[in-house]
Amino acid sequence: MKNNIALLLGFLLAPPALWAAEDIGLRQALEHALGQAPEQALIEARGAEARTSRAQADSLLATPPALILTSQGGRERETAADYREWNVGIELPLWRSGQSDAQARLASSIEHQASQDRDLLRLELAGRLREAAWRVHRAAAAKDALGSARDDTLRALARLKRLVELGERPKADPLILEADLLDLEQHIESARAEHHLAIDAWRIESRQDQPPGSTPETPGERPLDQHPLLAQARLALERATAERQVGVLAARGQPTLGIQVRHEQPPGAPHLDALTASLSLPLPWESHHQSIEAALRYGESEASVRLTQTRQALSLQRQEAAIHLEASRNLARLAAQRAGLAREEARLAARRLDEGEMDIMDFATALRRAREAERDARLATLDVSRAIARHNQAQGMLP
Repeated sequence: MKNNIALLLGFLLAPPALWAAEDIGLRQALEHALGQAPEQALIEARGAEARTSRAQADSLLATPPALILTSQGGRERETAADYREWNVGIELPLWRSGQSDAQARLASSIEHQASQDRDLLRLELAGRLREAAWRVHRAAAAKDALGSARDDTLRALARLKRLVELGERPKADPLILEADLLDLEQHIESARAEHHLAIDAWRIESRQDQPPGSTPETPGERPLDQHPLLAQARLALERATAERQVGVLAARGQPTLGIQVRHEQPPGAPHLDALTASLSLPLPWESHHQSIEAALRYGESEASVRLTQTRQALSLQRQEAAIHLEASRNLARLAAQRAGLAREEARLAARRLDEGEMDIMDFATALRRAREAERDARLATLDVSRAIARHNQAQGMLP
């Protein structure tokens, strides 16, 4: 019994050391985690990509201009006079017809992706926080249920020992409950360890030491097309289409406007200065740009397939979440009924034990059933709230 008392004191004294602050709601924890999420770097990178793509679409030139510098010289054989010539010019790559608009559409799709990234990150963090929070709540409930079962067993053991002292029960009877008590201590240690692990997981996910508050949700509905995952997959397809259009036009080459200033210094003749303008038009070369278009079209088809797969996966997740929620409610109802029956059975078993009409093994079995049913009822109630949170997560809704 000394070991039991020491374990009981340890159980009572350990919980206050786990949390040193008041609890925090999921929405507040979500905003805190979002501000410190390393994925923010990816969102910022996408935003920078969108800005540079927009700047390119707004540029007057398709690609950077090129500076042309040439110089040549020699000596005329007959007169041995020097000959000099130099050219200074610039080449200006021009937009093909529709190419600037295609680049603008690509920039717009990247901008939409950058905006959607934050919504998707918020939902993903909400899902992880939901699971971490309910893991803490469930572990705490399991630990508390085992603690209550231990208290009930201790009271039953004390009651049984009084009966033994009165000579109404055999001296060996308390050994059965003491063995059950030791089993409970082992389960409590495991439950305490799981509670600590759940707390550590919550701290890692939420990036703070405040415990999760118990804020049950209500089931909600959201149109499938508004789910952030589906919206992101749709934007990925839009971007792939825009990239294909940009790539096909770029593969056909850029028209180039050239402007050059030429200076000649022939021997024995006046200097010559000239201004030259040129226009370079790439000729169509089907085998070249078709190979590029084929690769880009594959990427577009891949994005289209992913969109369809995402839609199917989300539909399945929603159905599974709804079925699981309904099953959780039914299980909680049945668990509550079973707990009530088990409590009544344990009460009657205690009376029959006092009257000497029940064997200690049967009494221990009834007591064990009652505490297991009570624990299952507590956890089943929590499982309903967790199923609602998972249902809302599948709907794409925030806590």
